Amino acid sequence: MEQRVAAGPDALTPAPVAPAPVAPAPVAPAAALTLAARLDAALPGPELAEWLASIEVADLDDHTLLEVLAAWERVASWAQAGSARALAELLERTNGTSQHEFVTDGVASRLGLTRGAAGQHVAVAHGTSRLPEVANALAEGVVDRRKAEALISAGRLPDEQRRTAVRDLLPKVERLTVPQIRARMKRAEIEIDPGGAEERHQAARKERFVRIEPVGDAMAYLTAYLPADDASRAFAAVDELALAVRRGQGEERRLDECRADVLTGLLSGRLRAGSGAAAGSDSPGAGGGDTARGRGADGPVTRGRRGGVQVSVAASTLLGTDDLPATLARYGPIPAGMARALASDPDAVWQRIFTDPGSGVLTDVSSRSYRPSPSLRAAVAARDVTCTFPGCRVPASGCDLDHVEPYDPSVGGPQTRGDNLHALCRTHHRAKTVGGWRVGRDPATGVTRWTAPTGHRYDRPPDTPPGSHRRQ
Repeated sequence: MEQRVAAGPDALTPAPVAPAPVAPAPVAPAAALTLAARLDAALPGPELAEWLASIEVADLDDHTLLEVLAAWERVASWAQAGSARALAELLERTNGTSQHEFVTDGVASRLGLTRGAAGQHVAVAHGTSRLPEVANALAEGVVDRRKAEALISAGRLPDEQRRTAVRDLLPKVERLTVPQIRARMKRAEIEIDPGGAEERHQAARKERFVRIEPVGDAMAYLTAYLPADDASRAFAAVDELALAVRRGQGEERRLDECRADVLTGLLSGRLRAGSGAAAGSDSPGAGGGDTARGRGADGPVTRGRRGGVQVSVAASTLLGTDDLPATLARYGPIPAGMARALASDPDAVWQRIFTDPGSGVLTDVSSRSYRPSPSLRAAVAARDVTCTFPGCRVPASGCDLDHVEPYDPSVGGPQTRGDNLHALCRTHHRAKTVGGWRVGRDPATGVTRWTAPTGHRYDRPPDTPPGSHRRQ
């Protein structure tokens, strides 16, 4: 976590700042950088709130405006920590009385919230009273209420084991999204108690169902509660066919519409996977091949599977020498038993991809052409897992592959190689191409560094290779 100091309007009086000149890559004036640095270092509290209220935002450049926003968010987190302490005191006072179970209702009534929303306040108050590390992070503006709730509630961990997992995450948590925090806490749960995770999964399997829920406009929700691997197989099969339909000549339906029509066609029997293209909105066609991926302890492993299911798993886990959690694309951490079940599919074909076991940097796959080969594309997608823009969770398998250093045909030697390629979703590919964002990649560590048009820099570390015993 970054070190911050107490600040107030008297100690840090903001100097007038001229607007930054318009340029492709603007550099903020020295005075603005000083103000931005002071804002970034300031601890949240009443002094910072008073100072921020006195700043005229219209006089600031873009870089400093982002620091003002970040400082206000820290003040909001500090205020949330105060409300959590007050609510924790109320919970403690009513503990053991008939009033205790209705504290949530009191919060809902006073704040004009639903009972569910009020319950989130209660969960954070109760959790921060048990986990001082989370309480401190909230009070210092390192996390907001949603991140605090994720640290408190994600995964099923006893308090002492949760505190260990939280301490591991705290140095990185400020730049992690809520889904990333939840995924890391769930991975910690499986790592700490793999047997318990497997038992809970088997119990949950018995609750699987499919339901229909009528809604307005003669529409309905068809909901399925399934094991994660089965749900991923089903979605991948639908998605593969829907993509083929969407790319058909003259097709005007959105991809979501194509998915819905494919699902209806498959379930109703009007469409069979692999049956070939068919015309009409209720007769979508079939698509091409697919790839699923796993990651070994000394590098990722890639395999072909029906439906494009992707899983990253340590080779040692497949061999049964440990029970490390695997990662299922579009879902997150899964128990070792589920990964082994995926590996036992008779159609599974594994292709080994060599990487550095600590950083996940590819070491042996490259191409002299501009376009990556299928094996290189599979390797990069297996390594990156998602788009490499910080916080983006678009699966790498559905991303563009971008050259970090632009491809130059006049340069000798292969440029289309693992350490010069990364996965970018279409939005963040455009951010790099036309949005003024710049990107670099450290070949030794696999860290991708993004530089915003404002000059802010953000690091996206590589996903933790299963089997490395290292959390990002």
